[in-house]
Amino acid sequence: MDTVVVQKTLVLNAAGEILILRRSATDNRRPLQWDLPGGQLEAGESLEEGVKREVLEETGLQVEGTHILYSKTEYRKWKEGEASVVFLLYASHATSDSVTVSDEHDHYAWKRIQEALPLFEYPLHIEFLAYVLKNQIAL
Repeated sequence: MDTVVVQKTLVLNAAGEILILRRSATDNRRPLQWDLPGGQLEAGESLEEGVKREVLEETGLQVEGTHILYSKTEYRKWKEGEASVVFLLYASHATSDSVTVSDEHDHYAWKRIQEALPLFEYPLHIEFLAYVLKNQIAL
């Protein structure tokens, strides 16, 4: 059985807003749905290296102060088979507000978590954001 690590991060700006990204219309999994920056950890990367790489690839932003907020493990269908998937949610602070989205996404916005939550459709992202709000986690 394979183990896959998927990392998402709440990228915060100086105003305390999080960065949300809308997946492009051509995305094969969740077209036009709102997303959080992140993705799959690559072989040989540390957790922090993986988060920083994904944020840079998807947004052009450098982040600092990255720390884990939430984790969850599920056994689920993954790609062509099944895997134990470890989901990690982080908080990171952007060093600027100047976002350049990758081809994966077509739009971005900075929102307060309370404003962002109703925009999400993917259950895992809803769970992440609701956890932060319910537990009044200081970001």
